[in-house]
Amino acid sequence: MMRRSVPIFSATVARLLFFGSRYVSLLLVARLLGENASGFLLAVAIVEVMRIIFDYGLENSVLGRLHQQKSGPALVFATGKKAFRWYATLLGQLATSALVGILCARNETPLLLPLIASLQFGCLMGFGYLQAHLQTGRQGGMAALVLPLALATAVQALLLWLAYSGLIPFFWCTICFELMALVACASIVRRFGENVPATVSSDLSSTSHRAVFLQIAPLGNVALLGIAYNRFDSFALSLVASGALLTQYLVYQRLASAPLMFFSTVASASISTLSVASSDPDELPRKIARYRQIAYGLAFVSGIILCASSPLINRFFSLQDIHYGVMVTQSIVLALQIANGFHASMLIACRKIDALWHIAKKNAIAALIVLPAATWIWGGIGIAVGLCLVEAYCAIQHAFEFRKKPRLPEAIHA
Repeated sequence: MMRRSVPIFSATVARLLFFGSRYVSLLLVARLLGENASGFLLAVAIVEVMRIIFDYGLENSVLGRLHQQKSGPALVFATGKKAFRWYATLLGQLATSALVGILCARNETPLLLPLIASLQFGCLMGFGYLQAHLQTGRQGGMAALVLPLALATAVQALLLWLAYSGLIPFFWCTICFELMALVACASIVRRFGENVPATVSSDLSSTSHRAVFLQIAPLGNVALLGIAYNRFDSFALSLVASGALLTQYLVYQRLASAPLMFFSTVASASISTLSVASSDPDELPRKIARYRQIAYGLAFVSGIILCASSPLINRFFSLQDIHYGVMVTQSIVLALQIANGFHASMLIACRKIDALWHIAKKNAIAALIVLPAATWIWGGIGIAVGLCLVEAYCAIQHAFEFRKKPRLPEAIHA
């Protein structure tokens, strides 16, 4: 039991070290820039959205060990994924930098720092792809990545201090950590090797990018729906509410993003390990039941903590005219989103990609109907209520999917 949990633990630590250090670094750079941080923050926001778009589910497809199966489509994916990633990174970097430049020029914002920050796109695309292979490659790869990431974090802290002291330009702090992480991950991958099928037909060597695109399309479409869905509620609320209600909603949403990011990282790290168990029809139901118990426990505790912390939150942010219905509803939404994140990871590991796509479509349709209707009936508060109903509907769909008898998936290489 302990040996099986080690890969998940090391993968979680490495991913949290990367994303946590990057998150803190971005906040510190913005703090040091002060009023001049708008262009930098705009570039970071664009980078993060464009990365989801151009990744198009490839990273999760690798974590799901699609490239290690024996079927023809899986071999097509295995031989074409690297070239697909290169083209997606190149096109995405050009589109990201161009969009950053256009928006900064339109807002009369200095271009140098945002354009340099836009180069984070290529680093994030490369790091995500390589660390996914480490999780599905030889055991110990992600554990070996922890020390280099810790050193990169220390170097980034030094760079921030030097920039604060005026000894180096600020732009070094906007790209160096991501670049160091990418180089470290590439070196670890080279050391451990890339776990790909040993036998690949020669006629698949010239795989078209369209074939790879079709292979990852369900996960890519789910990711695109997630972008629109996760940003719709704040935008809609800003149209129908303002003042104390809007401030309360945004504050609680920002606070909820921290545990949501943490558990999303844990769920993503578990995909690779659970994918191994999916080849055993006797072991799989027991594994899924245990993972679901863990997911529900973590989700419940997170929601309770957010709700119980509300007096401290309200006092710290000096929130006035607190609407307790919104507070409780957002706590429930956090719990449901954490559970649904684990649900999605389990479906990916069990090769139920099409089921995940169908659930996402139904969820998007429900959001288009429920959110406007709830807003029309209850006003700004209806956004929170409607979002809670949509997340609950998504959780119910997942629960019914797991009630189905699991099918024996294709065997994968050990």
